[in-house]
Amino acid sequence: MKNKKFIVIILIISVLIGVGVKEYFTRDINKEDIEVSKYIKYSDLASKNNVQVNWKYVASIVAVLNKNNLKEVKDSQIKEVSDLFVKNFSENNKINKLSNVLDELEFSNKQKRLVDNYIDELKDYGIKPERLKSDTQYMKFINEIKEEAIQNYEDYKILPSITIAQAIIESSWGKSTLAKQHNNLFGIKADASWKGKSVTLETKEHLDTIIDDKFRIYDDKNESIKDHAKFLATNKRYKANGVFDAKTYIYQAKALEKAGYSTAKDENGKSIYADRLIEIIQQYNLQLIDSEIQSNM
Repeated sequence: MKNKKFIVIILIISVLIGVGVKEYFTRDINKEDIEVSKYIKYSDLASKNNVQVNWKYVASIVAVLNKNNLKEVKDSQIKEVSDLFVKNFSENNKINKLSNVLDELEFSNKQKRLVDNYIDELKDYGIKPERLKSDTQYMKFINEIKEEAIQNYEDYKILPSITIAQAIIESSWGKSTLAKQHNNLFGIKADASWKGKSVTLETKEHLDTIIDDKFRIYDDKNESIKDHAKFLATNKRYKANGVFDAKTYIYQAKALEKAGYSTAKDENGKSIYADRLIEIIQQYNLQLIDSEIQSNM
């Protein structure tokens, strides 16, 4: 009788342990406790001007390390995990793959699966999660031009995040007259070097002066994106100011501003174009496109 009771107790304990383990390894990541801007900050600090670290990878690893308790995560831990992705970068000039980082942390197979699950759960999450669903007008526009932006990076080394963010700013999410009627996403003018079609439209110049000017017409948005890259590549000031030497979005955004791509300033006369690009890129996780491309190189 005693043996039967003992066996029953062991079985109950085993079941409870099994349920607890299963719950730990299957429950959803606590998104609401993730300070997204903090993970982006430390991922970018680790990235420097070398290669883009994926903040979602960092957040998912930290979640597993802390058993999904993300309310009191220390900055030092986020930094340490972020740095693992660029460890030994000076030796191989490559970002460390997620699998290599998990191996270095000696994660079990269950922990690795949990990291993968968390990453998948963060697919549509970020600073403004309500705008990151695939069926929103914002993501539809981004996805429409994403592939050509990636091709631009391969051909001209303009980061996809930068191309997309510039298109968002210059075309007001593709809603400007130039974008809707003439596929001109970047407001590029038809100067003497342009041999294609053009259209004359009213535009604002310095001090809000209204003038008529000629702008380039494209057959489709992809043609506009290609021409934008050529425009940057053939203007010496962009190379001179380090645009094509930049490997991450913060550095490339600042290089574009330094080269005089935009003269936009705030009320205090401070240049704001780079900050606008950086803000949009972070809000829509565009830097993760850069990270994915660089990880596969």
